[in-house]
Amino acid sequence: MQEERVGTIDIQIQGTRLNISHIAVPVKAKERIEVIDIVRGFALLGIFIVNMFIFSGSSLAVDMWAGPLDTLTASFVKLFFAGKFYVMFVFLFGLGFAMFFERAKEKAKRPTLLFYRRLFILIIIGLVHAFFIWSGDVLISYALFGSLLPLFSNRKHKTIIIWAVSIFVVFMLCIAYDDLSRMMAGTYTDMQQLVDNRENIIEKSLRIYGQGTFTEIIALRISETLLKYKGIFYLFFITFPLLLLGLYVGKIAVFQKIEGNIALIKKTWKWGLVIGLVMSIMKPISKNLMISDPYFFYDLIRNGTEFLGNTGLSLFFLTSIVLLCRNSKWLMKLKPLAYMGRMPLSNYLFQSIVCTTIFYNYGLGLYGKVGPALGLVLTTVILTIQISISKYCLKRYQFGPLEWIWKSLTYPAMNHLLQKPLRN
Repeated sequence: MQEERVGTIDIQIQGTRLNISHIAVPVKAKERIEVIDIVRGFALLGIFIVNMFIFSGSSLAVDMWAGPLDTLTASFVKLFFAGKFYVMFVFLFGLGFAMFFERAKEKAKRPTLLFYRRLFILIIIGLVHAFFIWSGDVLISYALFGSLLPLFSNRKHKTIIIWAVSIFVVFMLCIAYDDLSRMMAGTYTDMQQLVDNRENIIEKSLRIYGQGTFTEIIALRISETLLKYKGIFYLFFITFPLLLLGLYVGKIAVFQKIEGNIALIKKTWKWGLVIGLVMSIMKPISKNLMISDPYFFYDLIRNGTEFLGNTGLSLFFLTSIVLLCRNSKWLMKLKPLAYMGRMPLSNYLFQSIVCTTIFYNYGLGLYGKVGPALGLVLTTVILTIQISISKYCLKRYQFGPLEWIWKSLTYPAMNHLLQKPLRN
């Protein structure tokens, strides 16, 4: 989630300055690429706007929020936010790996082992998050699928893109084969059964998260997490191509040489908007057609348009931020997002802790009682607080609290240097 530096450090011992190379150390604040931090902060903002629907339970209790303001808010978030910022976050993980690994190959003796140590720690953090805080965790999947990235670290740029496209094509062929097989066998999914199952899930979630004991909430959270990873095949095919895309962008150094890649950035901006909007509009249309006439053709279109729509708009948003940051006035306006982007792990888990405390029964018990419009207001308030806290922390320390834990375990030899108050 963050770029790292591997290099040479100087340590003063009893008046003698020693130069120690081949020691991996985290990147210093002055060496960071600010636009990446801004984009990462923007991704956190978008993810939180979408996650608020899940935290609050308003995504389940949709019949309770049929007013025009709630309906408009929900439709806007689904069209422009849902899925788009997950794509951006995955992309940034792949990008961060590329930047880390390129530096590590130059200085570290065992860069791959260092990377896997980071991922193992991330999985532990993700498991704690998923089982004890919120079942919507994405850190586990990032770490699991990210473990394959070293296989592509020395591949040609063209090869990486071919793999990313090929995995998506295979995904679509698998969906087509499955749907076509069911159509030929006459075993369509019983839509009424799906509706009944969904209603049971909604009733159970509203009851336990809104009224259940702490033990019942933990049990449901674990159950939901395990159920999600039963679909690991699906998760892989929608996640790994994006990791490869981030790896590709990192290897061609787009963010390190923005002006030299401005033609590529502008082209991505234009086609991201066109493809993203068209596909995002086609998705609900194909979904409605599938419900009334469940042939495999509509299911295939729905899955394809969802992936392409999310990816297209995500790249449009990302490149828009990059282009805006070329203007000094816009850079200053967007700079507060960089504070969040420099401590993404802390901010991501902070959102989960605060919102589950607000909505679950062991806290304020507001699950299912806050609609989309009010939820968006609450999101804005929490994000404003997060930016202020992040700014305060980073003025005193190099990293956020969870980033410090992650880096301390990754670089145990450097623990005494990692988290000291910054001198004015």
